[in-house]
Amino acid sequence: MVIDVFKEGEEQLKKFNGTNYSFSEGDDDSEIQKIKLHLDVSYLKYVSDNVKYLLKLDIVNDKECFEKNNNHLGMGDRYRVILYIRLSVEDGDVIDGDVSKSIRNQLLILLDECEKRNWVVVAIFCEEGISGADDNRPEWNKSLKFCECGNTEIVLCKSQSRFSRSMEMIEKYLHNEFIVWNIRFVGLVDSTDTSIAGNKKTRQINGLVNEWQVEDQSINIRAVLKNKQSNGLFTGSFAPYGYMKDPKDKYHFIIDEEAANVVRKIFEMYSSGEGATKICAYLNENRIPTRTVYKHQKGSKYNCPTFIFDKRIKYKVEKEDTLIMIADRFQSSVKEIIEYNSLESETIQEGQVIVIPVIYKWRTTAVFRILKDEVYTGALVQHKNERISYKNKKTRRIPDEQRIVVPHCHEPIISQETWRIVSERFGKRKRTKSGKTGEIPLFSGKIKCECCGHSFYRDVKVRKGINYNYWKCGHRYYTALTACRNNKSMKEAELCELIIGEINKQLDIYYERTLVEQNYYAKKVNNSLDGELGLLNKEKNNIENNIAKKERTIALLYEDRANGIIDIEEFSMIKNKNSMDIKSLKERILQINKEITDIEQKKKQKIDTEKILKKYNHIEKLDRNILDEFISKIYIDYYNEETKTRKIKLEWNIDTQ
Repeated sequence: MVIDVFKEGEEQLKKFNGTNYSFSEGDDDSEIQKIKLHLDVSYLKYVSDNVKYLLKLDIVNDKECFEKNNNHLGMGDRYRVILYIRLSVEDGDVIDGDVSKSIRNQLLILLDECEKRNWVVVAIFCEEGISGADDNRPEWNKSLKFCECGNTEIVLCKSQSRFSRSMEMIEKYLHNEFIVWNIRFVGLVDSTDTSIAGNKKTRQINGLVNEWQVEDQSINIRAVLKNKQSNGLFTGSFAPYGYMKDPKDKYHFIIDEEAANVVRKIFEMYSSGEGATKICAYLNENRIPTRTVYKHQKGSKYNCPTFIFDKRIKYKVEKEDTLIMIADRFQSSVKEIIEYNSLESETIQEGQVIVIPVIYKWRTTAVFRILKDEVYTGALVQHKNERISYKNKKTRRIPDEQRIVVPHCHEPIISQETWRIVSERFGKRKRTKSGKTGEIPLFSGKIKCECCGHSFYRDVKVRKGINYNYWKCGHRYYTALTACRNNKSMKEAELCELIIGEINKQLDIYYERTLVEQNYYAKKVNNSLDGELGLLNKEKNNIENNIAKKERTIALLYEDRANGIIDIEEFSMIKNKNSMDIKSLKERILQINKEITDIEQKKKQKIDTEKILKKYNHIEKLDRNILDEFISKIYIDYYNEETKTRKIKLEWNIDTQ
């Protein structure tokens, strides 16, 4: 039974992980004292951890403050108010890299206003480094729950944009839920006040402008990042394992020799035929730190949610526990547990308390991630993931062909020849797995059931000392012959004969053409595809120029609005029109990119088809290499008892048109 989890040198693991807070004698202390003078802590029901830490408040939050209490009374003629503070880069909040100054500034402004109006502060919610367009802010959601429970009458912020930059959320809460909950919202800087009826249109317009600013900022940041990435500049926070950021140039890598030697060993072992499991065993047996452990040992601030550096577990031994079982369960080793607890032997007793030092071990997934990373050849591979939108923190994986790859950006750790060998091994590994003899079955991974979509498996029957191969629907077999109607196996010999016949048909069609006809056909196809590509690239270029013009127009609009040249209604109308146009144009660019990719793949397939067909005149015997070149998948339908036939569909790797 786990009693406690702690770090080496600490009594227990701290839940609060505050960063970038600084305390100095003099001005800072006097400022905090001013804040405390404005604040009566006896009324506080809830305070965010970062504010507690900053103000050195030793108070416990009321656990019932987020539970609805219909009998809860107010404070007579004094209004209860909650403060919501949000800091973010988009608002330019961080002063000289110090988060605490920004929090103190907002606290002083808001508390001073509360004192002037004789309002009582009952809760303080504070958020750091989170955009106002994000609807999943933890402290923000807590503040809303606090309001819903009837524990306040007023929400006070520095401005409306601090509360939210999402027009949807402004409408939902300021103009709907807060009215139902009898909550008044006040923003000091922009004079937002939901108790003033004529203030609603201004709040709505400000909500739109605030959301547009976040969207435009997101677009601009993405454009800047992509430009840097395309020019071979690293835009991430942490260098990959084996490299470190150049102290003289944060966009450039230099080799970290200690980690680079481990990377070289991994590539060397894999290229010589060792598997990922053996590589992991070698790394763990030699006590080589994992990538995350190594970064923390070097002082990196790299953060992994599931990782705790120098983690220790206090454990009470249960019945039938052994040291081996405990070590396996908590990623440790018997030797480490014995040494750490000064045990005389491996014998342990029920109820005995021991401390388990957690040893993070290499896994095959980490090894494969290194082996697949082109960065070790000197190339910079970026734009692997992107956020779904500026409102949503969830990310989506970018397809390999759309990633930004720039070669020769830094010194390589491995040679191009080593990379080629490893890549070829991965290619073979993805296609099929060899059997016990090391030989890959001819149709392994190629046959799919047309009825249920699952793979066929090979069944070997021995008659008079001779092996006969049959292929059956695996899904039907593993579900006790109930899940699929594809009930009859197919002889491998018959399937081979059919495939050979179909391949030879394609060869006959190709060689029936004269050499002149072949050359004319290839030239005609290429000219046609090149013409389509030219038109699409021209249209794409025109659209990109049009988008740039409209974005410049929007940028000038902000200046015109600030200078009073246009009013807020004109600003909203023109901005909305240009934004809709930009969205439509960008959708067309996505469609063009897809069409260009399809044409380029078609062109490549035509070229590859020519190369494959020229290699063969006529196929007599089918082998795995020939099958891989010509056929991608084979779809076998059920056997029709009435017609005594079954349909077989081939998915070709070559262009059969």
